[in-house]
Amino acid sequence: MKGFSSRTIQQMKRRGENCIKRFIVILLMAGILLLTACSKEHINYFPSKEAALEELIRSEGIKGNIDLITTMNDEELLVIQEDQNNYFVGELLEEKKGFAANKISANVVMELGGSWGLNTLANHNYTIYFEKEPENQNFLPLSNENYYISIVEGDQVKKQDPIITNSIKVIESIKD
Repeated sequence: MKGFSSRTIQQMKRRGENCIKRFIVILLMAGILLLTACSKEHINYFPSKEAALEELIRSEGIKGNIDLITTMNDEELLVIQEDQNNYFVGELLEEKKGFAANKISANVVMELGGSWGLNTLANHNYTIYFEKEPENQNFLPLSNENYYISIVEGDQVKKQDPIITNSIKVIESIKD
């Protein structure tokens, strides 16, 4: 670089390096902020389980049954028949702030059965299976008697021979 002293060149290199370092720090901070903001959806808390469930029923337009499933991990999952053949899974939470009922799966239209993966807010992974007839003792009937279900830990959907060890501790009908 003609016309610049070696001292000036060194200062320009340092400034350039500092700018790159600042840019990387800002990029990392923005990434952390984005991950933190996206990690949990906005959760509305209510003073009782009933109030949380009523809001879920109202907001999702649920016309069918709701079964409360307590897992071996003591998580409370909601198997919800939104209407005739449309099902989804929710989660009932109890925290210091109160109670919340949130949808944790997409809606699935079923004719004969199905299975899909679930992730709870406590970061437990499950696979839920719906069958018209119980395949074995690990399948328990829903209150509407349309399906038998099994919930297993981990993502078992893509496995050739899934390990079916039911994670259901209790099933309770909470809406007919």
